[in-house]
Amino acid sequence: MSEAQGSERIEDWVAKEGKARGRGNGKKMVFIIAIIAVVLIAIIGTVIFLANRKKATPADKMNYLAGLDVMCGPNGIVSVGNGEFLVTDVYGKKIWKVNVNGTASVYAGAETQKDASGQPIGGYQDGLLLEALFQEPWAIVPFMNGYAVSDAGNHAVRYLSDTDVQTLNGYSSKLEMGDMGVTFERPTGLAVDEQGKLYVADTARGEIYQIDSTGAVNVYASDLNSPTGLCWSNGALYVAETGENRIISLKDGKVTPIAGTGEEGDKDGIASVATFSSPQGVTVGDDGTIYVGDTTNGFIRRIKDGKVDTILQMEPDTLTTYPLSPTGACCEGDKLYVCDVFSRKVYVLQMK
Repeated sequence: MSEAQGSERIEDWVAKEGKARGRGNGKKMVFIIAIIAVVLIAIIGTVIFLANRKKATPADKMNYLAGLDVMCGPNGIVSVGNGEFLVTDVYGKKIWKVNVNGTASVYAGAETQKDASGQPIGGYQDGLLLEALFQEPWAIVPFMNGYAVSDAGNHAVRYLSDTDVQTLNGYSSKLEMGDMGVTFERPTGLAVDEQGKLYVADTARGEIYQIDSTGAVNVYASDLNSPTGLCWSNGALYVAETGENRIISLKDGKVTPIAGTGEEGDKDGIASVATFSSPQGVTVGDDGTIYVGDTTNGFIRRIKDGKVDTILQMEPDTLTTYPLSPTGACCEGDKLYVCDVFSRKVYVLQMK
């Protein structure tokens, strides 16, 4: 083989090798481009998902009711005017007065001994506001010239006047009577109608009682499955029927389903097919919108125009504290206040 022929073969080999490498590099480039495309699609999809989720929840309009920077388990709340609220504390066994400006003070309930974990054990004692003892103050609503508080742990309803705390179990010729009046079995939700009658959810018995200003107690509804949160609005009593995973209304003795199939879940959509998980809180805004503390899901839900949507929920990918176990709620103007005993927060949502 001549030197020229050898040179030609080397050139041919180099040319072939270059083409092969070119084809290999081309395949690598296509592969790299494909990977980049997949990553970009994933990023765009994530951004769209987060944007839609952000759009679906007014998290940017959320704040906290300042002042409760103590070991507190807020569960029930009521506005007392002038930017102040009374909040029940199932952890500390007290009632707090909280101002939107960020101050808080004990309104009712005395200090008690603590258990091994450091939680106050509470007790049962009527008397002056700051000397009275509670076991599990659950809900609070205006009643007569003061406030009614359901003390679930003591199976009693308490009445807070300007100066003291009394037991408000009332009397009845048809219901079981105890030393302190009608016996309850874990009373939780409370509501008051336009005539000033008080409604009490007796959760363990599946009944709702009505108490008038004379102290007479009557059965308003029965055969319910663990009714808990109550709210009176526009002539009807709205009930979070916890054991049935649904929201109902009661009017003239008639039960009307509002939302929830009865199955446990977190599905939004048409109210009749939406699902909840042990909801314990319900309140109604001035425009008729219903807000629900969907307790086990850790969601705050809204029922409007026959549809259910989730307006606030836990977002694990953020460091922000979101609902863990929302319960009692109230509306004040264009704001929604929701208690969460486990996150130890009262959420304030700007709804308009």
